Amino acid sequence: MVYKPIEERTYLDYLKIVGWRLVKGGIDYNLLDDKGIFMCSIKISHGKGQKREVVAFSVNKTEKKFKERGLKWPPKKK
Repeated sequence: MVYKPIEERTYLDYLKIVGWRLVKGGIDYNLLDDKGIFMCSIKISHGKGQKREVVAFSVNKTEKKFKERGLKWPPKKK
């Protein structure tokens, strides 16, 4: 499956649905689950005058973490 970058705001909304969060690390962002346990690093691309997007590789990693925990990607509001 081919993955596309996702806007940061949309990505954060998806994480909020399941109770996960992003915390700024040294360079990248750290993805934490609902218990505050580190899962993986997430890259967000941005530039001068460009919108901020979660890169495709990080979207793929997030989907794998969702599937490991038996969740569907992208999550839907109930």
